[in-house]
Amino acid sequence: MNSACDEPARVALVVEDDYVLASDLASKLSDAGMKIVGPAPNVQRALDYIHGSAQIDVAVLDINLGGTMVFPVADALTKRNIPFFFATGYSRDVVPPRFADRIFVEKPLEMREVYDALSDCRNREMSSGEQKNLVLSALSPREIELITPHLKPVRLVQGEILEKQFCETSAVRFIESGVVSLVAVSLEGSQVETGLIGREGITGSGLLEGDWLTPYNLIVQIEGSAQRIDVDSFLRVTRKAPQLRSLSSSFARSLGIQIGYTALANGRYSIEQRLARWLLMLSDRVDSHVLNLTHQYMSFMLGVRRSGVTGALHVLEGEKLIRSVRGKVIIVDRDGLILKAHGSYGIPEGEYQRLMGFSLRIPGERRNE
Repeated sequence: MNSACDEPARVALVVEDDYVLASDLASKLSDAGMKIVGPAPNVQRALDYIHGSAQIDVAVLDINLGGTMVFPVADALTKRNIPFFFATGYSRDVVPPRFADRIFVEKPLEMREVYDALSDCRNREMSSGEQKNLVLSALSPREIELITPHLKPVRLVQGEILEKQFCETSAVRFIESGVVSLVAVSLEGSQVETGLIGREGITGSGLLEGDWLTPYNLIVQIEGSAQRIDVDSFLRVTRKAPQLRSLSSSFARSLGIQIGYTALANGRYSIEQRLARWLLMLSDRVDSHVLNLTHQYMSFMLGVRRSGVTGALHVLEGEKLIRSVRGKVIIVDRDGLILKAHGSYGIPEGEYQRLMGFSLRIPGERRNE
């Protein structure tokens, strides 16, 4: 066995439309101790393998499959946190920004380079498992090495203002746990929450567009932790880290979509439906069905009277969707809450997954009371 593949991934998906090349690659990987899924000669067959296989540890992707680009397959692998690399005659210019930092092995294939790519994929997988923030966890080992020296772990204290309206942003935070709220404030001081950020994202969404000012107050809603980097360091790193820049821009886009649908919910849905949506959004971003929230805080965030929140909680509790105790809301029936939200929940979450390439909810995560 080649030394570069001493600890290979056990199961490899090969996606290649050239029969001779695919057969030769599969044979050599088998000789190196790997089990092969495929080869898949087209996008649909590859997707069938991904959905139908109990285990795939790594994938080798040709970019052009009979005139169809392989990127839907890359997206499906990304959503399942399966590492992959491109084995192709194309340059990086043809790939979408979300795959800008993926490993490329040029054709004609040299097996030494293939084994090295397999090893790099293994290192990428191990590195990503150490990160609690989903953006950081998606970065390659090289980009993690670039940004890590600039990161400082910080606590997020409930009620802390991380960014103040119309002031300069001084730092970017990669949220690891807890939730922060974007709060819009009118000229006369009226306030309402317009968006949420948890471990799926980062703060400072306007920086890559050259905007250092924030139009919102950014307030810690649920205490937690984050990795902090000052703005100058963040901008310098993004110039050397295309994947970080791409993911940061994609998250900013997804946050804008979330804000738009919050406006829709506030204008068209009942308090009970809005509360159901809001509890689902919080649950997506924490590891527990138990949410530490007071009636007063919920009324502030939803922009309604405290009595309105109390009444809405009673309705949801009467329908056995939640349990409400002093200072806590416990989600009992998540699927029921989704139905109760009546379409106000789901589109921004789907758009996040489309833009980022992975879900904001960690599959199989533990969510205990």
